[in-house]
Amino acid sequence: MEIKDKLLKEAIKAKNNAYAIYSNYCVGASIYSENKKIYSSCNVENISYPCGTCAEAGAISAMIVNGDRKIVEILITSSGNELVYPCGACLQRISEFSDDNTLIHLADNTKVCKTYKLKDLMPHQFNAKELAND
Repeated sequence: MEIKDKLLKEAIKAKNNAYAIYSNYCVGASIYSENKKIYSSCNVENISYPCGTCAEAGAISAMIVNGDRKIVEILITSSGNELVYPCGACLQRISEFSDDNTLIHLADNTKVCKTYKLKDLMPHQFNAKELAND
């Protein structure tokens, strides 16, 4: 089974467990790490909408908790009729633990429909160089 297929299976499983009782818009994300492990998560809403958690952020947290630090591939799927792209905040989160060639797969319930490199979706991400005081 290809990595993309495994990522899709895990992202759908996560999406099906999403806590989206306000929007009914469920999202699942799964990450394939540099250490060849898969981490997944779903969106978790809160009645105070800004307090919710994106699926991508949850998957990144799971990866970090388990000692991994680099995303090789990430897959995102949703319950919507259109493919879901990572929001700007999640693109920034993804970029923190990736490189320009990290693959971002967008999938429906049956297959990967589009694949991008991080640099294609976020060519000018904020990074540590901007924080330098020299």
